[in-house]
Amino acid sequence: MMQRFAKVQLQLMKYGAFIGIIGGIASFVGPNHHGLIKAMIGVIIGCALLGKHLLIAVKEALDTSQEMMDEIEDSFKN
Repeated sequence: MMQRFAKVQLQLMKYGAFIGIIGGIASFVGPNHHGLIKAMIGVIIGCALLGKHLLIAVKEALDTSQEMMDEIEDSFKN
């Protein structure tokens, strides 16, 4: 289970890096006003490009976290 959790975390890190890169590129495009607004537009575009893949990764991360929490709770009960 820890391998599955590590795999999901690495996948989310990869997606986060992609979103950050797209946001950074978008902040340099266009006029030099409102860099944060342009960066957020880039983040939204990055999330839109990832779309279904990002949702699947987040759901799997929540599932693995819940399984780990259940195991921890069971260990305290015994």
